[in-house]
Amino acid sequence: MDRIEVSNLNRQFLFRMEDVGKPKAEVAAKRVMERVSGVNIVPHFCRIEDKDISFYNDFNIIVLGLDSIEARSYINAVACSFLEYETDDKPREETIKPMVDGGTEGFKGHARVIIPGVTPCFECTIWLFPPQVKFPLCTLAETPRTAAHCIEYAHLIKWDEVHSGKSFDPDDPEHMQWVYSE
Repeated sequence: MDRIEVSNLNRQFLFRMEDVGKPKAEVAAKRVMERVSGVNIVPHFCRIEDKDISFYNDFNIIVLGLDSIEARSYINAVACSFLEYETDDKPREETIKPMVDGGTEGFKGHARVIIPGVTPCFECTIWLFPPQVKFPLCTLAETPRTAAHCIEYAHLIKWDEVHSGKSFDPDDPEHMQWVYSE
């Protein structure tokens, strides 16, 4: 059993390294279309606020892979704005735009389904996000105890020692491969 899990994790990691530097929207669309037959996904790589609100009205479901709380809050407000209610204060089913929200924070991740008017919205559950993790430089340099410490050490300390003056680019596959190797 452990062997299968490790093999699967390695395969997923190789996919990720192959996709470094590519827009998440394109990578996610490609992966879903490979796994789900008959589905067609058009990725959009732009600021979500730049799309007219009517753009979002055309969807039956909104899938998020956003990088910021502000962007998630914006889409939450958009999805909630489409709600129309019956006279008994129940949302009209045809106006509900479910949202699937997923993301990562360091080595932690989350995935959830938000159904505006039925489940708590994004703003109501914002407290569920883990706090931002910052490591003291002394911990990274002197007593790294976790994989996250080692990655941050390579990124924040070792990179400057080896590449003095060269900025680290997290979208550059060679830079990411170097951090991984270190």
